[in-house]
Amino acid sequence: MNQNIYLFGLIVVSVYVLFGIDDLIWDLFCSFKRHDTSNKIDIAELDRKPSRLLAIMIAAWHEEAVIGDVIENIIESVQYPKSMYHIFLGVYPNDEATMAEAQKLQSKYPNVHMVINKTPGPTCKADNINNIISNIRDFEKKMNWKFMSVTVHDSEDVVHPYEFKVTNYLIDDYDALQFPVFPLQEMPKLSNFFKNMTVGTYADEFAENHYRTMVMRDAVSAVVPSAGTGFVLSRRILDYFGAKDIFPDNSLTEDYKLSVTLATLGFKVHYVLEKVSRLMNDGKVKYDYISTRSMFPSTFAAAVRQKTRWIYGITIQSVRPIEIFTLKNLNLASRLSLYKDMKANIGNLIVFPGYMIFIYFIVSFFIDLPVIFPMYSLSWWLSIVLTIMMIERQMFRIIAVNKVYGFRSVVISCLLPPVIPIRLVWGNIINMTATLRAWKQYFIKERKSKFAAPVKQKWSKTDHEFLAKSILQRYHRNLGDVLLEKGFIQKPELEKALQESLESAKKLGEVLIGKNTITEMQLLNALASVKGTVMIPKIEMYITHQAITIEKQTLLENIAFPVINRPGICMLAVCADSSEVFAQEFSKMIGKKIQLVYAPKEAIINAINTMNLEMIMNSPKTDYLIKLLDFKNISEEQVLLVQKNSYVLGMGERYTLTYMGLTDESYVSWDDNESQDDSESELPIYMAIMPQQAENQISSEA
Repeated sequence: MNQNIYLFGLIVVSVYVLFGIDDLIWDLFCSFKRHDTSNKIDIAELDRKPSRLLAIMIAAWHEEAVIGDVIENIIESVQYPKSMYHIFLGVYPNDEATMAEAQKLQSKYPNVHMVINKTPGPTCKADNINNIISNIRDFEKKMNWKFMSVTVHDSEDVVHPYEFKVTNYLIDDYDALQFPVFPLQEMPKLSNFFKNMTVGTYADEFAENHYRTMVMRDAVSAVVPSAGTGFVLSRRILDYFGAKDIFPDNSLTEDYKLSVTLATLGFKVHYVLEKVSRLMNDGKVKYDYISTRSMFPSTFAAAVRQKTRWIYGITIQSVRPIEIFTLKNLNLASRLSLYKDMKANIGNLIVFPGYMIFIYFIVSFFIDLPVIFPMYSLSWWLSIVLTIMMIERQMFRIIAVNKVYGFRSVVISCLLPPVIPIRLVWGNIINMTATLRAWKQYFIKERKSKFAAPVKQKWSKTDHEFLAKSILQRYHRNLGDVLLEKGFIQKPELEKALQESLESAKKLGEVLIGKNTITEMQLLNALASVKGTVMIPKIEMYITHQAITIEKQTLLENIAFPVINRPGICMLAVCADSSEVFAQEFSKMIGKKIQLVYAPKEAIINAINTMNLEMIMNSPKTDYLIKLLDFKNISEEQVLLVQKNSYVLGMGERYTLTYMGLTDESYVSWDDNESQDDSESELPIYMAIMPQQAENQISSEA
């Protein structure tokens, strides 16, 4: 009996060490290679680079309860010009409720588009996304545009306000980007410990994987797997695949399988771990990662169902064991990372005998039982090694959880109790159960269909819920946050200004300008970022398109100037001192929608004093933009962005249009200024309004 117990213990501890030794070696090796997890991007550089067209893809099946709130939160919070990103919602013809919500969003927002899938649902998510990409290509042909990238998001995501800016900044340097995904969880307390046990396991695992493991993989050029959301594909990948489907529809984890395919094709997937500082309500400055926040299952059954799909797709479907050695163009680190992913379908199961031994150990304190690991025996020494390995892994998890969620979460997840935390055990039980179900699915379903025709996977989706608007506000950026992030102000200065603003009932910007803490241009830049609009530094020339009958004195009193006046819309330039109610009054006055842009106060006043509504400018460059407006190839906001970028960067307008993706010509890189047309070096600045006779002349010429 004693010999059998000893042998059982020796086998179990040997398997544990065998399955974990590579993790220890990997951790030690990558610790010397890992990148610094502090800021690597200068936030000011994000604004210096011109915004370009980005496409966002969201596949939706029975998401009518959340899709509206998700899209509205993106549009309200993302700090990127609204006209430069377009959201494509993939819905199904037999999902009328979700279609109705998507139709409302499409009608409300010009940059939201509903894409109806070719076949009724549920198909697999890959099929939905491939259909969206096909429609994006058709949309590009219709508009003569070229999106610089496409980003995959889920229908329950809280998208970070800076994600699109960072995408625009990095996508020239990498073929694909993966942003971190950090689960949303309620503030951890002892009172909600058991209630949030399941969702807490997601937070712990994603914190460890997306703060530490993914960074290591990126540092050693291993395969960086897609997380299925916050995943960006560059124009180069879109062009490489052409009309072919990009996402494989024969896998439950199409994102992971695509990542492996991209690696074998030589495309680089870069993991983006960037953080920015934020001023919290308690006056403390904390770091906030540019990541996707998502709701995850809170019940055992839902978690097992979701993880069964992940484990089956990643460890059984995507890569066969032999392919770890035979796939081409993979380095040693990539092959090791694939092995580490694949071994989970065995590693998750061996926790069961380990817990049996632990229970046996606890019972031995109360009942006289044979010693399972005799002192100084081989199994005893292996147990010492295993204990060191467990402590090492737990320390790395503590560091990751602390960095992402804070020390309160460390106590709840990793130290309650120490050594064998309850939440760690619960997570292991979920993973073990999901792995058993994955193997059952493989042996029963796959083997039965061995001689049957291949069947496309169907969507095994998770029911979603979304956050209340009051909670979502915590993830938005206010003026103070943006001023800090751009480096325009330091924390002590901001704290004093906030206090004075409260005491005097003055606006924060007014206080800062009054103290000469920031310049007007810095304030306007920050305000434009918060509002997701444009800041134009000069208004020197304007062209009337439709005349506006309004007294100059009215514009002077309200410090506002209509820089572009078009059928149905007027772009109104305002500054920090402009009247807040004038835009609404002006909209009623002219019977049009008003879109605000920011400009310096002096520039607005000068434009009002020198405006001449009978003035007709005959600049060929300006005529070209007007034609694009008339043909609805570009929007009014895009006109301002083109002229701003042309002026700031010293590029010709047509070159700038191409670079921004607003004309489908040869791709222009960020550093490539050689192809600039020198004849356009002296640029008109910002157009406003052009008489009807000029519009007619352009239309007849077209």
